[in-house]
Amino acid sequence: MISARRWALVIGIAGVLVLATVVTQPEHDRAAAIAVGPRLPTAGQSAAWYCAEGTSSPDGRADEEIEIGNVDTHAADAIVTVFGGSDVPPVRRKYAVASGRVVRVRVADLAAVPEPGVLVEVSGGRTVVEHRISRGDDSALGPCAREPAPTTRFAAGSTGKGAELWLALFNPFPEDAIVDVRAITASGIRAPGPLQGLVVPRFSRLSVPMHDRVPRVDLVATEVTTRRGRVIAEQSLSLDGSDGRRGLGLTLGSEAARRWWFPIGLTGSGHGERLVISNSSTRSTRVTVKFALDAAAAIEPQSLLVPGTSVVSVDLSRVPPDIGFSLVVASTDPIVAEMVGSSNAPQPANVRGIAADLGLTSGAEEWAVAPNRLAPGSDDTISVVSTDGRAHRIQISRATDAGRRVVARAQVPAIGRVTVKLDSAALGVNVALLVRADGPVVVERESARPGLTRSHAVRGSLKSST
Repeated sequence: MISARRWALVIGIAGVLVLATVVTQPEHDRAAAIAVGPRLPTAGQSAAWYCAEGTSSPDGRADEEIEIGNVDTHAADAIVTVFGGSDVPPVRRKYAVASGRVVRVRVADLAAVPEPGVLVEVSGGRTVVEHRISRGDDSALGPCAREPAPTTRFAAGSTGKGAELWLALFNPFPEDAIVDVRAITASGIRAPGPLQGLVVPRFSRLSVPMHDRVPRVDLVATEVTTRRGRVIAEQSLSLDGSDGRRGLGLTLGSEAARRWWFPIGLTGSGHGERLVISNSSTRSTRVTVKFALDAAAAIEPQSLLVPGTSVVSVDLSRVPPDIGFSLVVASTDPIVAEMVGSSNAPQPANVRGIAADLGLTSGAEEWAVAPNRLAPGSDDTISVVSTDGRAHRIQISRATDAGRRVVARAQVPAIGRVTVKLDSAALGVNVALLVRADGPVVVERESARPGLTRSHAVRGSLKSST
């Protein structure tokens, strides 16, 4: 067992290394990394990944599983640490991750604690860390964070009837943190006293029930501002069907940006989409939504004015039913945009659910997808959109000890998207994939059976463009 003093030193060094990585990046890369979230480590770089949301006790709200995917041709090592609180000794275990493979770790098998926070330290091969939370037949998958942020934002929460909105605040560092939380609603800011000056003790995870603090509000955009220390913020949304949607969503918070891409959209035949935009500034901002349909049809861009300190849901009824689409959201001032997709009757029961995902804010030439499949028998796809208005070629490959093996190639149109299935029987289930393009693109995944979930691919380190 590692002493508390020695463990504090280890975590402190890890935090310094992560911050050093950010400081040494070029200025334009540093700004992009903050905007788009976690990045795949470069070759030979060690990295820390922080997974905030999820539970590991028998009565928890969302059972958590860590997915560690190695996209490199070299084996990797991963040390998984579960924190249960500042007064609880952390539990650590080391795993070997073979080239091109994914190792899945159920957090409850390591430590059954009420408030688990998970740190994954990887070295050797280039490795991405995601996590999956499950509640009954519903699942949600998303990448873990690479670093804390002074302000973290979410857009498409709800505390209406039948909704549970949980904010998970994880402090894996050796000093206590203090944060302020506020909610932006259609009628303005809500910042109850119990959400101000929240203390997140060192080596601890704190869960905030936003459905209790800001109850009975259809649209809730959450903001977390750190006064002191460092925290990782994630949010989960559970709907019981009272508003016609049932399922579980998981969102890693982001910074505000002026442009957001959404590669996946579908309405009709039980499918629905809700695009939510949050404006945290005090002045109104002009927002333009551009549609690209999979069919040979076109829709005029939609323009709207979003008032200051408000959140709005964009009307997507103009999109023809049963035709897939992608969106680009552009604004005059930084905003946060998030989409919540839903699948309901008459769709089969095993594909019903919700899928929450913030948009992507910049393109890159490399993206990691791990795992390739959510579960045996699941339907897994990625959708790819060009961000510079030019057509691009993509190549999807998996790593082996002998090198890289191409598993698919596709052409990304200048406007619109290309969708590629990832459920090839030849690949198996626990495989890590790398998507490479000859120009800047964004990549989003969708998995169905069981339930429905969407998440970003993890941006690589090759040339990027906003």
